[in-house]
Amino acid sequence: MKQQRFLQVDGDSLRRLRLGHRLRQADLASVAGIDTSYLSLLETGRRRRASLAVVQRLAEALAVDMTELGVNEQQLQREGE
Repeated sequence: MKQQRFLQVDGDSLRRLRLGHRLRQADLASVAGIDTSYLSLLETGRRRRASLAVVQRLAEALAVDMTELGVNEQQLQREGE
């Protein structure tokens, strides 16, 4: 069974991108398939890490690369191992 990895997310960047798309938290959370309260935790920094799947869905919903959400190249390279 493969262990799920978690990536560091920059909540400020996530919030800025969401607002730039004029989305409410509820809208982005719905598109990304996560709970609004979970998105709020990520944006405020009370939760700093999210699974690769969640980060991918957020990036896709915002039409950005995962690095724009604060995920660094080193984290992504580890995902490929």
